[in-house]
Amino acid sequence: MKQLINDNYKVTVDRGLIKPSTTYTEFLDKIYEEADELCLSYDYNDFENTKEELADVILTCLNMAKHFNIDIIQEMKNKIEVNRTRI
Repeated sequence: MKQLINDNYKVTVDRGLIKPSTTYTEFLDKIYEEADELCLSYDYNDFENTKEELADVILTCLNMAKHFNIDIIQEMKNKIEVNRTRI
């Protein structure tokens, strides 16, 4: 998972889509954009595109975490434990 996160971030930086100055708001805007594309693909019953758009949402979130030095793997583990105790 860590390698996937690192590879994804590097590819996106190399494409010039993430810079050191990329802000929290810019990441959120991109997440909203990708989520909208995901919703539209579902609305149009385009399952093949839905899979790609879902991946885009997840990869954008992973890029945001990496950019802001969030250990997203640990945070997901923590959240699973929180969810485990919920009724």
